Amino acid sequence: MAADNVTSPVTAASRTPGGVVRPAGVFKPLDDDAKAKVLRQVEFYFSDSNLPRDKFLRETVEVEPDGFVDISLVITFSRVRLLLTPFGGPHNDETIASVTELFQTSQELTVSDDKLRIRRTAELRPREEVDAEVEQRSVYASPFPMTSTIDELTAFFAAHCAKQVLSIRLRRHITSKDFKGSIFLELEDAPSCDELMAKSLEFDGATLTLMMKKDYMDKKKTDRVEKAAANTAAAAVEEEAANAAAAAARRQTAGEDDAAVNEKEGDDAEGGNDDAAEGTDADDVEAARPAAITEGLLLKFVLGEAAEGSVRREDLSGTLGDFGTIKFIDFKMGNTSGCIRFEDAVVVQSIMAAHGGESAELGELEMGGKPAGPYTSPPFSAYY
Repeated sequence: MAADNVTSPVTAASRTPGGVVRPAGVFKPLDDDAKAKVLRQVEFYFSDSNLPRDKFLRETVEVEPDGFVDISLVITFSRVRLLLTPFGGPHNDETIASVTELFQTSQELTVSDDKLRIRRTAELRPREEVDAEVEQRSVYASPFPMTSTIDELTAFFAAHCAKQVLSIRLRRHITSKDFKGSIFLELEDAPSCDELMAKSLEFDGATLTLMMKKDYMDKKKTDRVEKAAANTAAAAVEEEAANAAAAAARRQTAGEDDAAVNEKEGDDAEGGNDDAAEGTDADDVEAARPAAITEGLLLKFVLGEAAEGSVRREDLSGTLGDFGTIKFIDFKMGNTSGCIRFEDAVVVQSIMAAHGGESAELGELEMGGKPAGPYTSPPFSAYY
């Protein structure tokens, strides 16, 4: 860079990369603990553990041919910003100058000649290669309190590991982002993982489960496959039971029709009923009776226009399962109607009483996050 284009650290520190001036706090020299934490955090940002999967930082590095990133940007990242706040904050010129000198002591980081930018010293390898290596030195651990912090967990495992703890990742729920109570812990090498897993550790009174990350991920995959197979088998059993119930209902209806015809024919035949009664064995009469069927277990439903095409079996189960136990659902996504068999006929009666009419007041249900109505016909009807 030409000398007349060099910007002093003081000028650069008072502005963001976009040129917006930010207020700065009162400078206070960083103590040794703060220096160690700031340096370690920034080294982590550029490490194999983070950079390959940190989309924003990786793209920022890749856009520059030499891989440098503005120091004034890096120190605004949340964890470094919080560490620097008691010492003047990330927009204080003297604070920037102080951390720049700190970065110059690192073997993992390289500071540019103009003292405004930093980069990782080592070349970044292909992500596939890095991920495979990191996996070989990563451990799954649980359970931990939901209030646990990275600093607390890092201090805990540092006390039980002979070598450095490279990183700790809190596992979070996809939607709520709440901490799951389990972590992935990256150590320096595979032997360090073996040494850790050989120990019996407790955290906050709970015995920890420790296993290699790869083993945990393989187990989760196996569990998902087995659960899916179990669900498929259960659905097949429910479908078979529903088909059997429907077939029995049809046989019962057909038997009643035949009985009505036979009764009429018997009335028309002179002396026919008396002769039949005298000549019929009691066992034959019992065997001819149709199987007992519990009436009112099946509920037919029709979706309104607002919910058509977006409702799944899980939505039906979640919405109507509160009324009572569902034994089987005959419905596929995209259908506009279907059938549900409940364990108790009283459940069907309660649904019909609450939502069986045509008006909006009687049909205010949500399916798949959308109103199930309005309906062109009553949403529910009960039958055998």
